[in-house]
Amino acid sequence: MAEQLPSLPSTIAAGEIDAEACYRYTVEHQTSQGGFCFYAYRPWGVEEPNAPDTCAATAILGLMERPLPNRERCIAWLRGQQEEDGGYSTFVIGHAALKALRQLGSGPVRNPRPFLTRVAADLGLANVAAEPTRWVSGALRCIELWSDWSLMPGEPMRARIATMLGRLRVGDGGFGASGSSLTETAAAVALDDALGLEVGRDVLAYVGRCERPPFGFNVTPAAVSSDLETQCAGLWLLRRFGAQPKHPGLIRKFVALCQNGSGGFGRTPGSIARLSDSLHALHTLALLVAEEPFEPCQVFP
Repeated sequence: MAEQLPSLPSTIAAGEIDAEACYRYTVEHQTSQGGFCFYAYRPWGVEEPNAPDTCAATAILGLMERPLPNRERCIAWLRGQQEEDGGYSTFVIGHAALKALRQLGSGPVRNPRPFLTRVAADLGLANVAAEPTRWVSGALRCIELWSDWSLMPGEPMRARIATMLGRLRVGDGGFGASGSSLTETAAAVALDDALGLEVGRDVLAYVGRCERPPFGFNVTPAAVSSDLETQCAGLWLLRRFGAQPKHPGLIRKFVALCQNGSGGFGRTPGSIARLSDSLHALHTLALLVAEEPFEPCQVFP
């Protein structure tokens, strides 16, 4: 059975990152409504809470084993994102709101199953050609919520997803819309796993070709660049196949370099901090010490 990710306190060596600064960064971006916004700045009256940032913030605080300020207000705000018919204005908002509520041990006011059924019906192959990368992440989020709400994907849905994944498979062992990448490969493998589809071990060989200095993981086998999402994806894939990272020290160093003066983490060293990137940073540290596979929905925001 998949395990829970280790909590953050068990993952950090002394001086590795400033955990307290990350905590302060997170709670400082809670708005007066209870939700979170990565660019919130109360002195200027900039408060625009959104569901994805709120979901990332609740996950960060969970990993850090720290309390959520204004918890009931946050839950009320998340519940307020649901429409009268049980749906949401977009699936991105619906997924983030439902996931955040689940992380908080709560749930929506209205049954979201009809909404989730409609979303699954929209996973048509026509959308793959237009936005294949977004399609994969959307399908993974859909399957995650179906599992949360005890819905079972039928054979037509499974067949559509299997066909799409076949189209995105690249000859080098990875997955991608216009050439393979580590992040797209991780999402595709997670989707395969969620549906019980077969995944070849040539994926692990692909990960190995991405695993090189100076960063620990590169975006593609041919690239010499990285970001926090790539680090997280590479480590999740290694854990998925029971493998260990070759360069854990380089990965830790990359994560530490992504923390900036705000206390949060940017996608790359020197980038503006965002809650989603901060969550990727903490997930990466947790993955470094995870001993067994775990649910992909715990890693992919």
